[in-house]
Amino acid sequence: MKIKKKSDAIRVPPIKKAIKVKRKSLDTGNESTVTKAIESVKKILEKKNVKARDTAETPKVNKSYRITKPRGKPRNRRKRRGIVYIGHIPHGFYEEQMTEYFKQFGRVTKVRVVRSKNSGRSCGYGYVEFMYPKVAEIAAQTMNNYLMCGRLLKATYIPPEKQHNGFFTRRTWTKDIYPKVTNRKRITKIRNRNISNDRHSNFVESTKQKLSNLEKKMKEKGFDMKFTPVNDDK
Repeated sequence: MKIKKKSDAIRVPPIKKAIKVKRKSLDTGNESTVTKAIESVKKILEKKNVKARDTAETPKVNKSYRITKPRGKPRNRRKRRGIVYIGHIPHGFYEEQMTEYFKQFGRVTKVRVVRSKNSGRSCGYGYVEFMYPKVAEIAAQTMNNYLMCGRLLKATYIPPEKQHNGFFTRRTWTKDIYPKVTNRKRITKIRNRNISNDRHSNFVESTKQKLSNLEKKMKEKGFDMKFTPVNDDK
């Protein structure tokens, strides 16, 4: 009988071998999933490139069934016109006379004489607007220091950088129509209109209270006076 010698090598149990096999299978599975993902990404990118080429070659057409109408003509911005400041205006040389006089230089679009709010009289200066700025420059140069009715006119050209809408926005006043007159007419209408009985009674009571307070103040100063309203039965 032959006796087998025990070898020094350690035998691996079967469980560990199974674990090693499983690890190898997992590694191979991961590699296969990664490669599949890479291939799918490549395919998607290729499709996108093809679509981009197609769109570059054939432009997109937006399908819109609505009929778009133009909203209107585009508003052209108002061009800057030539404005001339005129000072030392003589008496009697007002809007009508200024338009007739300055027509000899070119087309006059607007004229304004600055007037007082309290009296409606001229303040001695005004503005003239011409259609073209060059015409305004020529008019300012020729009319500056021009002797008219014993006065030297002062004419200065206002460049487009210094122009604003405040030169001609206000209403043109006259000697008969000016703010003080219009306000006075408005207030007289308010005061002369018909008042209701309640408002009239409140007004009478308030005036009586004021008179009684005035009587007390006068009595403190040494003046014994009594104010009796007209048509008062009390």
